[in-house]
Amino acid sequence: MPAMTPYAITIPTPFPVGPVNVYLLPGPEPALIDTGPSTAEAWDALEAGLSTQGLAVAGIRQVVLTHAHPDHYGLAARVVAASGARVHAHALAASTLTSPGARSDAWEAFYGRVLAEAGVPPQVVDGMGQAFQAALPFRQPVALDVALQDGDRLSLGGKPWQVLHTPGHAQEHICLYQPDSGQLLSGDHLLRDISSNPILEPPLPGETVRPRSLVQYLASLERIAALEVTTAWPGHGAPITHHRQLITQRLDLHRRRAERIATLLESGPQTAFQIATTLFPGQRGMNSFLAVSEVIGHLDLLVAEGRVRSRRSRVGIVFEAVPTHP
Repeated sequence: MPAMTPYAITIPTPFPVGPVNVYLLPGPEPALIDTGPSTAEAWDALEAGLSTQGLAVAGIRQVVLTHAHPDHYGLAARVVAASGARVHAHALAASTLTSPGARSDAWEAFYGRVLAEAGVPPQVVDGMGQAFQAALPFRQPVALDVALQDGDRLSLGGKPWQVLHTPGHAQEHICLYQPDSGQLLSGDHLLRDISSNPILEPPLPGETVRPRSLVQYLASLERIAALEVTTAWPGHGAPITHHRQLITQRLDLHRRRAERIATLLESGPQTAFQIATTLFPGQRGMNSFLAVSEVIGHLDLLVAEGRVRSRRSRVGIVFEAVPTHP
């Protein structure tokens, strides 16, 4: 029996990214991949989408979350309350799913310090924090029933799907791969029409150094490129039918962006915020945070390559080009 094609349900969100895709995999244990945010409009869209397949929310038996961002998991608690479904997500998502305010608490402890070091003015940091707080009502706490790890297998739609841990956009991000049919549920790891932002995050539990999100993301892209994929079903936008071509474009995008940053630094030292305002002018709130986050990721890459170095200054941490010697 061939694997069933995931059925996409488009869910509205209140976020700049626009609608999110959630996917139904029908079968003896109907599964929902992601849920959308916790809004009345999202719930109505989910119910309507399921009804076209002859299913009610109460019929869902499994919820699999690609990552713990509010547009992807906010409705999970309500789905579970209506259906008794079991929630699956990567183990690293557990604390966020069960205590959505935990990341809010981390804002002062981690993001405030790192953003100040990045040279972000206090009033801009405040705006970022307000945008983060504004997203909290769109997620509700939900228990994690099954903590997934890389390489686990799930039975979805009557077929085995492999769990692929793909950190970068989020530390807990997973893709789901069905090797017989070559179908990939790619979440926000691989999007056709927009690039995924490798988001700055605090150190993982038990660690003291923050993850290098962009470095991780590029490695995760290479891992997906090695797979035989017929169709990738993303968290936003249209399906992807030529994943290697798209991944090549994404890798090239990040390389060109890193080169532009390296060129900017040839004219003198700059903070991450100064670079971000040049590359992504006019950003505010959460978009300003994402811009700084991405620049920090590219600086991580350039530092690892030995092309850029950092030092502390009165305005924060500044980065400068490493002189080349003939």
